[in-house]
Amino acid sequence: MHSSYSEFMKHGHGKTGPWFDLVNSEEWDIHGIRTDHFENPAWLPFFLRRWKFARPNHAPFPVAKWKKHRAILRQICETAARHKPITTADVHALNQALRLAGQMQLLQRQNGLQLEFVTEISGWDRILAETARSFADILSQGHPARIKICRNPNCRWVFYDKTKAKSRCWCDDKSCGNRERVRQSRARSKRQFVRRPNRTLPAKGIL
Repeated sequence: MHSSYSEFMKHGHGKTGPWFDLVNSEEWDIHGIRTDHFENPAWLPFFLRRWKFARPNHAPFPVAKWKKHRAILRQICETAARHKPITTADVHALNQALRLAGQMQLLQRQNGLQLEFVTEISGWDRILAETARSFADILSQGHPARIKICRNPNCRWVFYDKTKAKSRCWCDDKSCGNRERVRQSRARSKRQFVRRPNRTLPAKGIL
């Protein structure tokens, strides 16, 4: 189990957006062994630090609510990975996390005036909404086909395929990719051995 910020980064977390880390907070290794990082005291500090969220004061982390939305995001990822259309029910569930009271405001930023939506909600609900928005941005920009799930059935790691041809299949070519190639090679060798014809023995009594 990862125990520090650097270990999470080393093992592939912290990419694409906060949605990515929420989905992959439920992690399987290449052997199919599951880890729920909501039970890992190092995960939440990593997540907040990586995406620059301030930890809400005097409010415990709402694990059940976040697990529910993690399941929703993974379900949508699995739909996208199968190249199926996102269902109306999934869109509605995602909108529940995005629903925040607020108003549009003109704000003075470093690069000039910007029109932004300023929410009246704070705390964990705001962080969850920002996390859901990072995922909704991917969907609304027309890139759901780039959302993939590692081809290793034991792994299930969700990743964002940035290759030009959208051809990436593995979370990591050196781990899951190489493991699958070895498995396929062994399977081919086994099939060739089975198909190899038996040697014909001479008839009894013939020298």
